[in-house]
Amino acid sequence: MFEKAIRDREKLPQRRKGYTQKASVGGHKVYLRTGEYDDGRVGEIFIDMHKEGAAFRSLMNNFAIAISLGLQYGVPLDEYVEAFTFTRFEPAGFVQGNDSIKNATSILDYIFRELAISYIGRHDLGHVDQSDIGSTAMGSGVSEGKAEEPHVPAAKFVSTGLVRGRVNEKLSVVHGSEPTKPSSAVGELQARAQSFAGTGTSGGQATALKREVEVDLEVIETETVVATAPSVEEQRAQARMKGYVGESCTECGNFTMVRNGTCLKCDTCGSTSGCS
Repeated sequence: MFEKAIRDREKLPQRRKGYTQKASVGGHKVYLRTGEYDDGRVGEIFIDMHKEGAAFRSLMNNFAIAISLGLQYGVPLDEYVEAFTFTRFEPAGFVQGNDSIKNATSILDYIFRELAISYIGRHDLGHVDQSDIGSTAMGSGVSEGKAEEPHVPAAKFVSTGLVRGRVNEKLSVVHGSEPTKPSSAVGELQARAQSFAGTGTSGGQATALKREVEVDLEVIETETVVATAPSVEEQRAQARMKGYVGESCTECGNFTMVRNGTCLKCDTCGSTSGCS
């Protein structure tokens, strides 16, 4: 039975990726380090604390080892999150150095909130909405209304040590899919369509080939329209640039209300919210 349990353990890669999060909980520094499987699942954690007694540090280190073994034997991270979030003991209080978590009732509460947000998408356990990070209620400053930079250097997310320094500027992270230029494909298909007339192909075959080319052209045009459609963020930025406040007009129902002194005015029908 012991040998079967050993076989059931999912081994981590010898050289693996992860991240380190430094934060302060109630004035006590906490370093959380993770190790991941190749598919991105967390497989181990390390917890280091600063200015704590040897006994407390040892307990946290061995607690991290126990959690890591559980993860490698198949215990879902959700079970640990449900068990250790909202636990209460000192040190606790305000959290500094974390973009999503601003308060924690204990060190374990903070650690498993962070793991839940990072690995299983439990943003309900955070205190800051991810879309609000980098901006304030007054706007995003000089970047207000500007489309987000489509390319981000991969070195921002990929460990240079993990890939042994092989990250360069040619490798980047792209947000979504970029529209492809089908000019060459369209030209090739149009040339095929024009060549049918002088090839001596029978009428039935020529009609079928021509229809096939027309279907391919329709597919390319449809994909181009879908790829070039503005994203939700770009549409919101355009609406903010036009001055729309996000309220619907009581007359026409359009969301084109703009500020008009102390009241609102609809750009579509011209009606106001009560002022002249």
